[in-house]
Amino acid sequence: MVSYRRFRVAQLSTLGSMSIAPEPILRAGNDTVSWACIFCRNQSLASTVSAKMINDVMEAIHEVPRMLVDWDRHDLAEVRMHLAGFTASRWPGAPDLVSHFDRKLREFGYDENAA
Repeated sequence: MVSYRRFRVAQLSTLGSMSIAPEPILRAGNDTVSWACIFCRNQSLASTVSAKMINDVMEAIHEVPRMLVDWDRHDLAEVRMHLAGFTASRWPGAPDLVSHFDRKLREFGYDENAA
């Protein structure tokens, strides 16, 4: 069995070949993941929180940070596909992660038509 330290060193050594998403995409993705985590934290305070809902949010966002720092292998369509994995309409008051991400892209100055 490989030690955790050896695994992390090997994992970190590959970061040099990875590319980070353009700043507006990075900021929009980071903001969306943060917003989703805040939503989950707040929901966890309710006495009747749905574990399924929290799991659905986490499933939708858990790959996004990795995608944003390995941009050569990922794109906006893939980020949106993951975020769309959380169907907000199933849960009253839940955030629409794709809409939030797209709004933040515009706020941070990203123009998909120019890209």
